[in-house]
Amino acid sequence: MAEPMSCPKCKAPLESHMISEGVVVFHCPSCFGALYETEDLGVPLNAAGSKPSGCACPRCRKPMETLTAYEGMLEVDRCTECAALWFDAGELQILRRLSGKEDLVKKRAAAAKPAGATKKTTMDEPAPVPPEMSGMRNIDEIRSPTIELDGRVYHHFQTSVPVTTSVLGEFPWIAKVGDTARMRDFISPPYLLSHEVAEKESTWSAGEYLEPEEVWTAFALPGSPPPKTGVSPAQPNPWADQVPSILVSFALAAAACVGAYLYFASTASQAAVFEGGFSVAAAEPERSRVTEVFEVKGRVSNLQVKLDTNLDGQWASIGMALIDADTDRALDFGRDLSYYHGYEDGESWSEGSARSTFYVPSVHPGRYYLRVEPETDSPALSFRVAVTRDVPLTRLPLIALALLALPVVWAVMRRDAFEGSRWMESDHPRSSAGDDDEDDE
Repeated sequence: MAEPMSCPKCKAPLESHMISEGVVVFHCPSCFGALYETEDLGVPLNAAGSKPSGCACPRCRKPMETLTAYEGMLEVDRCTECAALWFDAGELQILRRLSGKEDLVKKRAAAAKPAGATKKTTMDEPAPVPPEMSGMRNIDEIRSPTIELDGRVYHHFQTSVPVTTSVLGEFPWIAKVGDTARMRDFISPPYLLSHEVAEKESTWSAGEYLEPEEVWTAFALPGSPPPKTGVSPAQPNPWADQVPSILVSFALAAAACVGAYLYFASTASQAAVFEGGFSVAAAEPERSRVTEVFEVKGRVSNLQVKLDTNLDGQWASIGMALIDADTDRALDFGRDLSYYHGYEDGESWSEGSARSTFYVPSVHPGRYYLRVEPETDSPALSFRVAVTRDVPLTRLPLIALALLALPVVWAVMRRDAFEGSRWMESDHPRSSAGDDDEDDE
């Protein structure tokens, strides 16, 4: 993670903003200064002269120098090491007026988005917020700024303009009804950064979420705390830590499942025990067909029965029975088949299939034959039967993987639902597809 950057003038944490494709500037929300890369500036400075500025570069911590431009009508600070440019509040507006260009950013190809950069906005620079609080537009809702501090990235949660309606108690300042302030909250659960800008001061405060039991114990309060309702902005997501561990467990179980399937698939014999073709005419009164006796060897395993017919624009109901040649015990199974196809509006279509596959589980070694009893509207039905023993079933590991994934899906849904409740009260609520549909209507 990038080292946290602070304002060279007031030491407040800097916020990063992507103001054009591939261009990121860092903006001080306290004194409204801005840090630009030299190559990102689209207007010439033609700076001259040099004197120490007394400030350190927010990026590389090297000394900065103060240069003059436009015949001394503009001063700008530049890093002596990385050449980054620092503009104090109002200096960008002066540069626009002197250069005659409204757009100060150079148009160039998109670059990799650095850590902490926010999404692209339509502004060409972070717009400074005037000290007047009335009628202020919440531009944070558009920019979604972030702050990096102490190795953490804080995301903008909410900007508000609270108004003092009553005063009770003693304060180290003069508090009056009607006082306003600009409050901005940034979160990196369980940590919270709050920025309060009043008419004459700017204050940052840091906090950390505590569970109700911890507060109750710290103040030695009697009884137990009331149950929690809703989600606090900085409240840790209890499912966020569980999802990675559940994913690890799923990965291990899935690997074992796939490994077991590959093992059994490699040891399966998949031996063909019978294959033959038959035909049935519509005029025949007896349509049953019986295969030759075939022998099933080896361990108890399944039998795969493949049926391939000549159905074309027709249907058939195929009844089958696997019969033990020695005991006459029969296992009945069957399926309805139909296959239709054609063209409509210049496009081909098809429905159903002329083929089907059956699986008979746990067949013991022995001698067997198949009885096939078709009913069909086909004038001449022909079909081919192929029997294979000990065939691995792909659907079994797929079903197992689907079942194993259920805890992962449940944990992810709970995690996302928690985050949805958290951000619902922010300037950046997470809307659902259903909400979007309602908005479209």
